Amino acid sequence: MVDCQPTLILDSREPTPHPWTRHLSLETVRGTLPTGDISLVGCSGWICVERKSLNDLIACLCSGRERFTKELQRAQRIREFYVVCEGSYGDIARGSYHSNMNPLAAWESIVALQSRYGIPFLMAGSVQLAAKLTESILLRWFKEHSKAVEAATKGSGSHSKTHLTRIAQGY
Repeated sequence: MVDCQPTLILDSREPTPHPWTRHLSLETVRGTLPTGDISLVGCSGWICVERKSLNDLIACLCSGRERFTKELQRAQRIREFYVVCEGSYGDIARGSYHSNMNPLAAWESIVALQSRYGIPFLMAGSVQLAAKLTESILLRWFKEHSKAVEAATKGSGSHSKTHLTRIAQGY
């Protein structure tokens, strides 16, 4: 079994320091992602996560909706894409955000976007849980795909991160 750990790439347009860094156990680097905010180095075309605070998500449903829907359209080209929100559905139902958007309208907009674009919106409930959930999603993907990488490279004796990344880019 491949024993190296993946490296997460955090989009360079995300805040510095990144609000999730202290909750992540995997190594992180900064770089530019074409779509999304967090991925695995070399794998952003196959798996990616869009990070949203609750206030940011609500803003994306109002004044930033056109830009956000364009991002979701681009994200459809990525095999696994998730929107992970630091808030909860309870927060939305209570209107616990800085906007005048009606909670029911916010709720229904999220349901509609998930349905229209086939992209799951995962409501983690806190910054810490959102970071851990994202790391779990990315690590699960890496482990599932590293088995295929190991089978493809069996006998080569080379299981370096660089080698795994090159093979993963070919998937």
